Amino acid sequence: MFKRLWKLSGSVVLLGALFAVISASVPAARADMPAPKPQKSAPPGGDALVERGKYVSLEGDCNSCHTAPGGKPYAGGYPLKSPFGIIYGPNITQDVATGIGSWTKADFERALREGRSKDGSYLYPAMPYDAYTKMSAADMNALWAYMRTVPAVHNVPPKNTLPFPLTVRSGLAVWQGIYFKPGPFVADAKRDAEWNRGAYLVQALAHCSDCHTPRNIAQGPETQHLLAGAAISGWYAPDISNDADSTLNRWNVDQLAKFLKSGKLPGNVKAVGPMSEAVHDSLRFLKDSDLQAMAVYLKDQPNTARPVTAGRVQWPPERLNAGKLVYENNCQSCHQSNGEGIKGSVPSLAHDDAVTAAQPYDVVMAMLEGFPAQGTWGAMGSFAKALTDEQIADVTNYVRTAWGNDAAPNATPWSVSSWRKNADVPSTAEAHGLLCPSLSTDVLQPALTAGPGALKQAAGDPTQMAKLVRDYRSARPQTSDAEVIEALSTAYCRAVAADKLSEARVSAKIADFAGHAATAIEGSKATT
Repeated sequence: MFKRLWKLSGSVVLLGALFAVISASVPAARADMPAPKPQKSAPPGGDALVERGKYVSLEGDCNSCHTAPGGKPYAGGYPLKSPFGIIYGPNITQDVATGIGSWTKADFERALREGRSKDGSYLYPAMPYDAYTKMSAADMNALWAYMRTVPAVHNVPPKNTLPFPLTVRSGLAVWQGIYFKPGPFVADAKRDAEWNRGAYLVQALAHCSDCHTPRNIAQGPETQHLLAGAAISGWYAPDISNDADSTLNRWNVDQLAKFLKSGKLPGNVKAVGPMSEAVHDSLRFLKDSDLQAMAVYLKDQPNTARPVTAGRVQWPPERLNAGKLVYENNCQSCHQSNGEGIKGSVPSLAHDDAVTAAQPYDVVMAMLEGFPAQGTWGAMGSFAKALTDEQIADVTNYVRTAWGNDAAPNATPWSVSSWRKNADVPSTAEAHGLLCPSLSTDVLQPALTAGPGALKQAAGDPTQMAKLVRDYRSARPQTSDAEVIEALSTAYCRAVAADKLSEARVSAKIADFAGHAATAIEGSKATT
């Protein structure tokens, strides 16, 4: 229900790339079926129960993914872009033919608590049933009562543009067996009512973990790093655990509650990307007492951040200089030579939490998508057409390390290319050219040596993949794991780009290849 796409990293298609998409949870109906009249009878419980259900829907951000731009509420058709194609949010109005008008309360509750549709098919975990399973019986009853009053809209969303095997759901049974633990929220008897209310909202209805908890290669949540930050829709949902480096650690409870309400705080703090949408579509409507409870709970969480790896990512000085030049030619007129912007109209990039986050997603996506005007802040246009993947990576790393910013310069052309496909901007290159970013000859050449045939064979041959990894390591022994995967995946991209496949299919194949490369790298460590 939240507008998001999971990061692209799968070891096998059905337990990796498959879970990176959001799919319709209601089977498509025949287009020639007549639209029934809206339901007029009031549900048991009366207006008070319906009003409570409406509030629950705001807590759960339900409307966000189920309403197309300019469309009727909950009628579906919202286009969600993924590297594999476009997925359209389903119709969940009371229309019998195209919505959930034929569903019973048991069907509805099963979907939210067990991740199963009316017909028994598994729902993709991008629908956050892993959180909604914890809903109280009272909130579930209220939400159902409210949904029963949503007017029926006869609307068949466009057909998803996903390639096989991403349309197969049976593999989700295995995924659920490993990663999904259904069951209600259990209050902590040692905590007071406010803390437990905050815990319930964060864990269940607000489903904060679905965006802020990292996932493994099979897209299972890394529960040992709960709320420690993760990639989301090309953006970065930051660490909101009690890590010493977490932004939340610098705020008190009242400040955090105000941020949840408004998406901003004094001192150049503002919500961006999906978090901005969460504030706009959901959090700003919640009671102050609920937001305060969420803040109390979040401020009382343990440190679950991943250990910091020794050393620091280095970006060649010539690339930082190139990034500085890109900044001077494209950004400096607004953000100024010192990165401090223009007070009241252009935000500062110096010491900005989004700029210095652990991952560079937010800077990259801001460059690709731009920003509309917000309050007194002026609009910023997209640079997707004006700058290449390498230029965006360079300028991103420059602003993350300039003016006293002390973030890792860890943006790469490959990552920019991947995020570009999720960005809401026109394509800037031919389909397959966009998938294969340019890497320097010394980086890419060792990956090309094996030839297209061997690269394609390695996608389904662990022995061949292990050989590719060994050969690349032999040619460039100081290369990091990420750089090995990037180089091999880029070479593989070139090998399959000429196969006249759809962009979505090529993306799926690259995701699968990258997952196998990661598995081979981990396997090589286990044997040394």
